[in-house]
Amino acid sequence: MFDVMFSATSVTWTAPPPAWTPKDSNEIREVVIPVLNGSTQEALRWNYILSAGSLVSTTFSVKLNDGLFNDIGTRTGNTITIFDRNDYRTRFSINGSEVATLIINKVTEKEEAVYQCKLTTDSNTWSYNIKVIATGGSVSK
Repeated sequence: MFDVMFSATSVTWTAPPPAWTPKDSNEIREVVIPVLNGSTQEALRWNYILSAGSLVSTTFSVKLNDGLFNDIGTRTGNTITIFDRNDYRTRFSINGSEVATLIINKVTEKEEAVYQCKLTTDSNTWSYNIKVIATGGSVSK
């Protein structure tokens, strides 16, 4: 009998809470975070600890009406890229000094969506979703 070899790399997501360690890369959780409609510079933060391996890139995406995720931008090392489509360069920023932070520049109903942070390591990919709900505040017309 032999042991099945698994990738040595795993991730523990420490934020948003509660902390969890996926059993495999297909396990994706989603948390709901309310943000004030009309607020500016709302940071969506994903914090994590890699048990082994190297981080290759961090990709931030938004779920579109068709249910598929569309990449907003990436961070690879110190290089940050926000893609030039769907007004992403106006609507979002990526914080280069924090681990994995997507900033919504101004919250409107358009930003009420599911956002994904995907970590690509040298041996796997790991994802965690945040569903943003715009609450109260000013109403965009």
